[in-house]
Amino acid sequence: MSSNENTVIENMSHQIPDFNWFEYTVFFGMLGASAFIGVYFGCLTSAENTVKEYMLGGRQMPSFPVALSLTASFISGITLLGIPAETYLYGTQLYLVSPAIVISLILLNIFYLPVLYNLGTTSLFEYLERRFNTATRCIGSLLNTISLLLYIPVVIYVPALAFNQATGMPMHILAPTVCFICIFYTTLGGLKAVVWSDALQSMFTLVSLVAVMFIGASTVGGFGNVFEISEKGERIELFNFDPDPFQRNTFWTVMFGSTITWTSYLALNPGAYQRYIALPSYRQAKIVSCAMVLGLIVLKSLSTLIGLVIYTKYRDCDPVETKVIQKVGQILPLFCMDVAGIYRGLTGLFLSGVVSTALSTMSTSLNSVAATLFEDYIKPLLPWKPNDKQSNFIMKTIVIVAGIISSALVFVVAKMGTIMQTAVTLNGVTSGITLFIFSFGMFIPWANAKGAIAGSVAGLLAVSWIALGGQIAAARGDFGFPGKETTVEHCPANMTLPEFNSTRFGNPGYGTQVFVAESVPLLYRISYLYFPTVGLLVSMIVGLTVSIVTGGQDLAELDPELIVPQLRWLVPHSNKKTTTKAPIELYHKINTNEINTVKLKHNTEI
Repeated sequence: MSSNENTVIENMSHQIPDFNWFEYTVFFGMLGASAFIGVYFGCLTSAENTVKEYMLGGRQMPSFPVALSLTASFISGITLLGIPAETYLYGTQLYLVSPAIVISLILLNIFYLPVLYNLGTTSLFEYLERRFNTATRCIGSLLNTISLLLYIPVVIYVPALAFNQATGMPMHILAPTVCFICIFYTTLGGLKAVVWSDALQSMFTLVSLVAVMFIGASTVGGFGNVFEISEKGERIELFNFDPDPFQRNTFWTVMFGSTITWTSYLALNPGAYQRYIALPSYRQAKIVSCAMVLGLIVLKSLSTLIGLVIYTKYRDCDPVETKVIQKVGQILPLFCMDVAGIYRGLTGLFLSGVVSTALSTMSTSLNSVAATLFEDYIKPLLPWKPNDKQSNFIMKTIVIVAGIISSALVFVVAKMGTIMQTAVTLNGVTSGITLFIFSFGMFIPWANAKGAIAGSVAGLLAVSWIALGGQIAAARGDFGFPGKETTVEHCPANMTLPEFNSTRFGNPGYGTQVFVAESVPLLYRISYLYFPTVGLLVSMIVGLTVSIVTGGQDLAELDPELIVPQLRWLVPHSNKKTTTKAPIELYHKINTNEINTVKLKHNTEI
């Protein structure tokens, strides 16, 4: 960093309150509470030490904390820092992910949840083995594991970046510390610790967002002024119907890409699946999914509004151009300390909220990775059937190892581009394939294992090729998506500015590529939000073709319970397996007489 840039930072830091002991008290209080929850459920409760208890909470989890946990696990620090930064730099077009999530919720409750809830197994991917074969199950679980191990470092990098901005503490200390705390309570307490920690952390997140939003808005003249200035600055944009697939964000890229991505998240995420089946009844699972989506929309709305407030605050003195911050992802911590630092404890509360989201997402991911790897890979390879104590030990070991790997990968993420695009790109590579492989089995009765495997491999190769090629081209500077216009023309007179043009001109249209080298292939320029769509389409075309060529699935051998309810009439009813378990609700009745009565009725009907 040049001496000129250091002067700029010194000038700004002179104006912003320091992170004091009270802030640290609030922050470490949240971390301590999370760790205590792990100790409580891991060491102080009288629950049985079984796999069912460790991974599924005994299938008696209450609805309210599960709903909060699901919301928290899908709202990482990427949302808290990435969406405000995205809104500041590009505008509100990405907010259309909210209606896309509602569409995904409808698809979840109508098609996917009725099939998956009655599956009743620890691993979501057992469905693929029942529907296709063991190889298909391994492919699905492997894709999920790789995706999560790549995503967790992004999630951890975000709070480390925020804390570094506020305190100056080095990243190589912050990231391992956050990872250690998460690994600690996830390993000790299992799903119950994860769910109750998530519930606590989600409250920190909500309170911090609301406080920052209202205090920030009051410093810039209220929400009316925020919307007026944001409109003039072209930050409010939702209905850009340009069909050009090479623009970064448009109505079509966000709606199509986000619907596919979020359907994969809500319906086919192992962490979400664990929580659905941890509930006592199917009805409660549906209610919890609706509550989760409501929470997601509220938090995404708050994050978007904060982005507009930040733009109103810094529109005439861009902190990125003045080198006050090095990356746009640091703009929310800067804003928080700038406008809310005078309120003792609020900055600590904000950082607690950011770190809470990371802990929630990481703990959920580690918990599901442990269940997936144990059930799909380790358990089938063991020469003996492990008891509950041995199984729990193996899964806890997986949590520790996966956490260490994720912690190491944080430093790779630090070298990548914007937070939001990095996260969506990583998930876009696998989310479309995951949606394909399950939908292929649920919606197409004649789909067979050969088609599922061929489609998955083809889609994964296609999306990986496009995503990797685009990332390499962008890293070389062959093309890019600069943000919209900002300026430094009205920075404080006492601020020493580095040498640059007084105005940073953004793209002439939303997300339009300002520069593209002729050597960049057309496919590499496609919007990152279309990656899941490309993966789904390529996989479906190849999968259908291979299934047809190879003769398809013999419907006489297909269990109709593995098909969505609306299409089960296509499968002979006589195929229903007599070994199929009764709905999970039957196993949650407390009264023994009720259980026996229901079981007798079920057997009679069969």
